[in-house]
Amino acid sequence: MDPYPAIRLIVARGDLIAIVIALLPLAGAVAVTALFEIHWLVLVAGAVASLVSYFLMKSFVELVRVIADMLLPK
Repeated sequence: MDPYPAIRLIVARGDLIAIVIALLPLAGAVAVTALFEIHWLVLVAGAVASLVSYFLMKSFVELVRVIADMLLPK
C-alpha cells in the first residue's frame, strides 16, 4: 500500500492539476458575467486571478517534487 498517495499524485500529475485549478477563477468569471451580465472587467479580474493561481500552484507542485525527491524513498 502506498503511504503517500496524494504526494505521488502531485508528483506525477502536478502540471495538469495546476492548470485545472488555475482555470477555475476564469471559468467562474465567465459564468458570472454570462449569467448576471456584470461588467466585462470581471473577466479581466478572472484572468488575473487565474494567472496568480497558476503561479502559486506551479510553485507548490515544484516544492512537493523537491521534497519528495529528497525525503521519500524510491
